[in-house]
Amino acid sequence: MTNFLRNQARAAAIGVGTALALTVPGTASALPQLPQLPDLSSFSNSSADLKGIIDVLPGLLERAPSPTYDGRTHCSKVLLIGDSTSVIADTASSLPSASDTATAQYGRVGVGSVTVDALSGRAIVGGPGVDAEHAVASRLAAAGDACWVIAMGVNDAGAIADGSPVNADARIDRIMKQLTGKSVLWPTIASSNPKNPAFGSASMTSFNDALRRATTRYPNLAVYDWAAVTRPVMFTDGIHYTAAVYAERNRRFADALATAYPTGGGVAPTTVWIAG
Repeated sequence: MTNFLRNQARAAAIGVGTALALTVPGTASALPQLPQLPDLSSFSNSSADLKGIIDVLPGLLERAPSPTYDGRTHCSKVLLIGDSTSVIADTASSLPSASDTATAQYGRVGVGSVTVDALSGRAIVGGPGVDAEHAVASRLAAAGDACWVIAMGVNDAGAIADGSPVNADARIDRIMKQLTGKSVLWPTIASSNPKNPAFGSASMTSFNDALRRATTRYPNLAVYDWAAVTRPVMFTDGIHYTAAVYAERNRRFADALATAYPTGGGVAPTTVWIAG
């Protein structure tokens, strides 16, 4: 009888780990820390040890603390890599007010330090200046445990439509393979009848589909569906936005970060695809 209970206790402990693995996406390192299992070897097969084994069962069945959904994030630092659609993200003079900047909005959800590295014309691969692949590489060591927001893909979608041999999946891989073990939020991309048809909505949708596929390859990736929010009136030239929309974009990106990586969470997002 005592052997049976001992085996049941071990099975209960394994069951706790299994349940957590199913409900918290990500690598084992991103899972909440399980309680230390007690040593059952000291119990004999005698029924005299029955009470001792029963006493340890509640501890085996305790779950690790759950994330707290309080509108704030566990990310203490954010590093945003972007293209021309993010160049003014942290420039107060280009936005309706200083409270609309990326620093202010990420700060609102609990982030203490924000760095925006954005460049006009930037793509993940190629483009003028430092491309996103190398921008990430150059900042990785100093970033430490920062969470990453990758506001990239518009110029990549255009390049792919123009015949680039590097497809969207490969471009996303070039970023994500560098960010193993880091929390990443990647918003979807959008356009509205731009002058260059290579940057049309079909190209944007194709890249966004690749982002959805990437969530199955990278357990530390969350995607915020910004494209679902956009409307033609929000654009100035089919690619870039009005100042008011940039402010709203900052707010929504910050809220999405808190949704994916809430207080008490880990590297893996609690929500993989965040609706617009």
